[in-house]
Amino acid sequence: MKRAIIAVLICGCGGSAPPPKTEAAKEETHQSSGPQLVVQQELGSIDERGVASTFDKLSGSLQKCQAEGRGRVEYLAGDVKVYLRIDSNGRVKYGWFEESSLGDRDTERCIFDVFKNATWPKPIGGEAEVRHGFGFDPAGERQPTTTWGPEKVVNAVEETKDVKKDVQKCKAGVKGDFKLTAYVVQDESPPKHPPKKGAKPDKHEKDKHGGKFQAIGVAAPNKEAAEKVDCVVDALKSLELPSPGSYAVKVQFLL
Repeated sequence: MKRAIIAVLICGCGGSAPPPKTEAAKEETHQSSGPQLVVQQELGSIDERGVASTFDKLSGSLQKCQAEGRGRVEYLAGDVKVYLRIDSNGRVKYGWFEESSLGDRDTERCIFDVFKNATWPKPIGGEAEVRHGFGFDPAGERQPTTTWGPEKVVNAVEETKDVKKDVQKCKAGVKGDFKLTAYVVQDESPPKHPPKKGAKPDKHEKDKHGGKFQAIGVAAPNKEAAEKVDCVVDALKSLELPSPGSYAVKVQFLL
């Protein structure tokens, strides 16, 4: 895993200008002895060094996610940027991948589970937002080609009514686009429409099988979209694609 951090951004509520002054109220002649009011803001502040230290401690667990992912996708590599909402107890309330070029949803789940199970610095004054980027380097193996344009997948979705319908259901009510990264390999399964009995075998039948997704990863534009990511991946799994040729292709596209 790359040790370099792409970006770490801690968002709080400080720095805003005070409201304009209004006519001063008359001074109270007595002090209240009752409970003092504590204002809970929507976003609080969080210890930036503590957050960086937590990410550093999780490095080993993140490397395990990559290792497990390589068991499914041997050339797994890419960069991610996560958004985390940390609650007042120092736990991840929710989050999603704002960017991801990994191309494997299972690895993305593993990464997010690592963050979700960790203990973070407790924010002061309200929940806090954390953004963090990092990446996984190739391990020296041959990488998939990147010769495909997004239209290869988008056109296949448009031409497959059932898949298009399922994707649209997943996207219902979502604002913005899903950014997907996928690995496409040759589909070696038996043809869905075998030749008739007595017909001569087609020497190009292998190419006619086309391609299929080996793995798919997704970045979401917002919280509402993040809740639909698995739905989108499931909808695409059965999509028939053009043949990638003799070796895997890595492709990025929007839906």
